Amino acid sequence: MSSVPCGCRQATVGVWLLVSGVVVALPSRAAEAEEDRRGEIVETIPVRPLEPEDETRETEEPLELAPMKVTGELLTRDANRTVSSVSVHDGLEIERGTAQDVYDVIAATPNASLDDSDYGVGGMTLRGIGSYGASGSGAYAAYGTSSAVVVDGVGLPRSALSYADLSAFDLETVEILRGPQSTGLGRNAMAGAVIINTVAPEPAFDFMPRLRGRFTRGDENLHQYAGAVEATLWPEKLALRLVHDDRADDGDIVNATRDEDDWARRDSSTTRLRVRLQPGGVDGRYDALLSLADFSHYRGSRYVPLSEEYSRVALANAPQDYDNHSRLAALEQRFRLSERWAVRAVSAYIRSETVSRYDTDYGASDSGGTRQQENAKAVSQELRFEFTGEALQASFGAYYYRDENSDATSGYIDITGSLDANGLCALTILCAVPLGRVNYASRNPAEVEDIAAFGEFDWSLTERLTFTAGLRLDRERNERVIATSYDGNTTIYAAAVRLLVAAGALPPEETIVVSREFSEVLPKVAVSYELFEDWFLGVGYAEGYRPGGDGYNQVSGRYFSFDSERTGNYELSFKGRHAPWRLQAALNLFYTEWNDMQIQLGEGTDNYMGNAGPAYIHGGELELRWRPLSSLQVVGGYGETHGRFGSGVVTADDVDLSGNRLPKAPEYSGVLALEWSPWGGLMIRPEVQWTGTAAANSDNQPQHELPSYRLLNLAVRWHVGRVGFYVVGTNLDDEHFRRDANNYSVGGGDVVSLGEGRRLAGGVEFEF
Repeated sequence: MSSVPCGCRQATVGVWLLVSGVVVALPSRAAEAEEDRRGEIVETIPVRPLEPEDETRETEEPLELAPMKVTGELLTRDANRTVSSVSVHDGLEIERGTAQDVYDVIAATPNASLDDSDYGVGGMTLRGIGSYGASGSGAYAAYGTSSAVVVDGVGLPRSALSYADLSAFDLETVEILRGPQSTGLGRNAMAGAVIINTVAPEPAFDFMPRLRGRFTRGDENLHQYAGAVEATLWPEKLALRLVHDDRADDGDIVNATRDEDDWARRDSSTTRLRVRLQPGGVDGRYDALLSLADFSHYRGSRYVPLSEEYSRVALANAPQDYDNHSRLAALEQRFRLSERWAVRAVSAYIRSETVSRYDTDYGASDSGGTRQQENAKAVSQELRFEFTGEALQASFGAYYYRDENSDATSGYIDITGSLDANGLCALTILCAVPLGRVNYASRNPAEVEDIAAFGEFDWSLTERLTFTAGLRLDRERNERVIATSYDGNTTIYAAAVRLLVAAGALPPEETIVVSREFSEVLPKVAVSYELFEDWFLGVGYAEGYRPGGDGYNQVSGRYFSFDSERTGNYELSFKGRHAPWRLQAALNLFYTEWNDMQIQLGEGTDNYMGNAGPAYIHGGELELRWRPLSSLQVVGGYGETHGRFGSGVVTADDVDLSGNRLPKAPEYSGVLALEWSPWGGLMIRPEVQWTGTAAANSDNQPQHELPSYRLLNLAVRWHVGRVGFYVVGTNLDDEHFRRDANNYSVGGGDVVSLGEGRRLAGGVEFEF
């Protein structure tokens, strides 16, 4: 079963043991003196502003792996004390690797993968839960997603979830939280969330600006021009940071029909401005941080007919691409009321415009084309009170959100081209003359208003035992207006369309309004116990949800309602750090029950969204960082996800999904990287990523299987003073792999989305 929106129709262990043996066998660096100096790796790609020269650098303390902070939950915690499964990527680490953007960071995280869809409903899968539901359908009727992306406090709307430019340049951290985060983030975080924190300016003692930049060139006409400047406008009180990143490449797929060798090209641009005001200085009571961002991202389709999978040739005669422009603004204000109390307010605004174009048969025949446009604008306001005591930490407050999302589709069906695409032109006379086109247009604007009250606390019952509890009360009202029209491009076809409408074969041109209100209670509880110094055992339970709503099938005239879908997640964690070994590790095991799944039901043209039986998911993640030598760090992670539909899950095509694997959920995923600095200024970082097999669709058809694959990447960087040179390579052994496989084509033909082949790039970076 294809996921078409309505209206458009294991050896891994051996590798780990081998690498571990090599690492243990490495000679120690003549002496403890070498381990007593600061490792050069950390200084290779500076992200934060340069500090004044420190002449005592040689006397610094031995390098340790600093604990990571998790900011994506209601309470900021050390990552080791967080029962939730969270992978925290520091900006330094990201820039030492080969990631071009945050999407690459997500794809390299265990139990997190990217979805691809050629109908504008891409996203990510976190622990087996995709952004648009279990059956891979229903995006057309959904009012929200199951995963959230938050950039500097601003949550991206549905239309920008997969297509906004998420630059990996000049970031503070990227946090990938796996498992429900609805207690803290609300309606769109049933599967988890990605929290992106960019570098914030810090007022300095002087006006001297700080500048960093990067220039890259590579295969397929790849280029990047990026820069960041930070300046203090008012010593110790006011500073700004301006960042711009421009990236583009021609892609590695050609279109034979249109004679285009840059069919899968990408063109991305990000501009960010952050301004910090601390009128009382760094120790003052008030702190305001204004964040403005402008994102543009164009991307060509990576889909080709199955018959052209290994030639990597597209045949579409009509455009297939995605174009997103998003603008974000956020004002975060903090005011310290007393030694223990503080208040925080976050005001946010976003505007996003996404245009997607598709060829209906993916072939050379002009059977039709579709254009979708989603324009979204949203405002949100959060007010939070924070308490920090000796035994108790708490955060509680209120949240308001309003979203207006227009969704318009237009296109045409060429009768002659459709007959040809479906193999019905055997009689030459049938397709000898143009038969005309049927033009169609639909509008599905939606409004969402959400209000919530929330709270969470950590209570230290003993010196080692901490109890956590949280609750969110959420109330939502959503509404959608549905309208469709058909016409012909000739007098004859216009008359034929009118007759079909009158006969009920096509829906009447009318406007239907549907709306829904509902409330949710979202609890969270956890217990963390320090078994021994810096090692914590935790257990927790949290619930997540994706909102339901009402809808209308214009063809059958059916009104329908579908309820919220919910997850209940049980979590077991063991995390900690061993300073003498410079080792950090985190293990999470989980069991998730997914209830009232939203899937597409009904028969034929009378399809609709409804709620079906459950799905069950279990698995875990293991992540580690180990620095056996001051010049060597090992970073790795491994995850497994086993998810199946429960009994009684039947789709609109009368397909029984009971026992089937959840789509777009690899059986395993892992990453292993070595960061080696043999001498000052040089850093060599080889990396291997593994991804297991997955079903592309909920029906688990074998032709749509996504086979396992392995990617080998390498980054080499050499810094001399404040200037550095680098070479990076991705998929060095040119592994062939699929990102998706489906039968989107109206002619019933199978298509596949292809992963990128080998790519090399190099460049220069500097900081002054």
